[in-house]
Amino acid sequence: MVRIIRTLSVALVSAALLLGFAPSPAGAGQQGSVRTAAPPVHSTAEAGNPLVEGWYADPDVAVYGDRFWIYPTTSRSYGEQTFMDAFSSTDMVHWTKHPKVLDIADVPWAKYALWAPAPVHRDGKYYLYFAANDIQSDSEVGGIGVAVSDRPEGPYKDAIGAPLIDRFHNGAQPIDQDVFIDDDGQAYMYYGGWGHANVVKLNPDMTSLGAFPDGTVHKEITPKNYTEGSFMFKRGGTYYMMWSEGGWTGPDYSVSYAMSDSPTGPFEKIDRVLAQDPAVARGSGHNSVVNVPGTDVWYIVYHRRPLSETDGNHRALAYDRMYFNEDGTIRPVTMKVQDNFEDGNAVGWRTYGGGDWKVAHGAYSVTSATSVTSATSAASATSASGGLALQDTDFSDLVYEADVTLRGGRGEAGLVFRATPPEAGEEGFHGYYAALTAKGLVLGKAAGGERTPLATARLAGASGGTHRVRVEAIGSSLKVYVDDLAKPRISTTDPTYTSGSNGVHATRPSSKPGAAAARKPLASFDDVAIRSDVFSFEAADAPNRFVRHAWSRGRVDPDVTPYADMQWKVVPGLADPSAVSLESVNFPGHFLRQRDEEVWSEARTGDAGFLADATWRRVPGLSDRSLASFESFSSPGRYLHHRDALLYAERVAPGERPGATFREW
Repeated sequence: MVRIIRTLSVALVSAALLLGFAPSPAGAGQQGSVRTAAPPVHSTAEAGNPLVEGWYADPDVAVYGDRFWIYPTTSRSYGEQTFMDAFSSTDMVHWTKHPKVLDIADVPWAKYALWAPAPVHRDGKYYLYFAANDIQSDSEVGGIGVAVSDRPEGPYKDAIGAPLIDRFHNGAQPIDQDVFIDDDGQAYMYYGGWGHANVVKLNPDMTSLGAFPDGTVHKEITPKNYTEGSFMFKRGGTYYMMWSEGGWTGPDYSVSYAMSDSPTGPFEKIDRVLAQDPAVARGSGHNSVVNVPGTDVWYIVYHRRPLSETDGNHRALAYDRMYFNEDGTIRPVTMKVQDNFEDGNAVGWRTYGGGDWKVAHGAYSVTSATSVTSATSAASATSASGGLALQDTDFSDLVYEADVTLRGGRGEAGLVFRATPPEAGEEGFHGYYAALTAKGLVLGKAAGGERTPLATARLAGASGGTHRVRVEAIGSSLKVYVDDLAKPRISTTDPTYTSGSNGVHATRPSSKPGAAAARKPLASFDDVAIRSDVFSFEAADAPNRFVRHAWSRGRVDPDVTPYADMQWKVVPGLADPSAVSLESVNFPGHFLRQRDEEVWSEARTGDAGFLADATWRRVPGLSDRSLASFESFSSPGRYLHHRDALLYAERVAPGERPGATFREW
């Protein structure tokens, strides 16, 4: 893969997207083919992270022709790390597994610990660089090798019969290599473990090392806090070096980056760009980056450890969208939790109870348990008549929504949140649920097999149709929205459960004793999205400009420093809990409020006027209903609106509606 970007104008990119193709980036080593399908543009792995079934780590990505290729480490014990699989996709949704593209049987000097493949294509050949044997000193056999194939799916064979780098240089263990080909055709390899990073030149044959002008072969480029996992890419003439910090089995494993105008540095750390999220996953690191050819769409591909996993090798592949500020710096990456089931699987979901779960027609559906014919078996059918499916998450304050379809009129189906997973095979859980029923909507809490309704609301057509259900849980405040997300159908409080997993559930009342409980569809779920209550708000008509505060005045600005100044915690409205207030993340206790039609960030007071001025009704976007607008609680009809970089609360004419509409990140 050649990570070289030709910067395209917005018009050209838009045209490419509309026409359904995107030209591949130019540069030495480029394969030269043209993508014929519409380029994938996703907000994250919208069909769900992890991407694929199985334990994998250290992914590197290549674009060969019309396909994206991921080459990872097989994340097993040392003795079992003897082969490498690959995965390919044309849309970054549907992935095809290519087993054992490299096998240790084809590398005579390697025995185990086959790590961190780095793919690259040049002059008709496909190369795969890898580390093997995890050598601890120069007296051992092992290090970084190179294999070659005529096809991206292999099989790859050892190219030189020995390691390409088999010694420690500048203290760097020879592992975790990455290969980058610059615009001028010069290939570089970045590598190193044990807290040291080196760069070397690769000769045009791609199987031998060259030297720098001063005669040096292994040039040290170690940035601050470097541990391992170096990665290089180029965008707009700037070189970006990324690396992993912390311990690979610990929660502190993360990704940082540096920028330079030279492929050999110097590389001064700018910031950490990817870290664990205790609500989503731990140990996020050892990344690569891929650019969708012909666009400025970028993804960070990495591994992470699910929250409930304790085995160090239980790592899974994931990707999320990566965004740049106007000055070229990278915004911190958010590990999003979404699943639209378009990939035809439910990787990452765990099921409980007697229901039969499957993905079909782009949705996650559950069918009731097998029929019962005796009074004894019918008595146990209450828990077995439905099912529960949970993701491995641990959210406290959250916004959670999904499309829910209740099939039939006697059961219920909906969202589960702040749940403690039950024992295997059981459906009962401890947590909250928001469900559609034949009579409408119910919000309740569960304690094992016992359900306690907290609030109900009428909802026409609850059964049989598909409804968008949204839950907002902030502290003890619980809100449930259905379809029209401007006003909650249920708003109540309960302090019982503070955090836990998210999922979906469906139940059907058990049959009378002695009767048969037919196997029937219960419900289906789609477009699941879960996130914390912290948001950034991007102006719909001003890309890369965000709601922030500077010297208390509300503004819409690009390239915010510190980043937390553009982050807002969405909490129950100070004057009306069914509305919202926006609390500054960087200055807790300060809220975005309107004062004489201007907008300020100010410390909360007990004054009734302040509480009302700092309360907003979040409504569908005035210019795009899929986005959001904020109507002043104290001055109905006035909306949060930006003008000349400043924020106001004012009435907006039809042509001004985009300035009062915001994209939530």
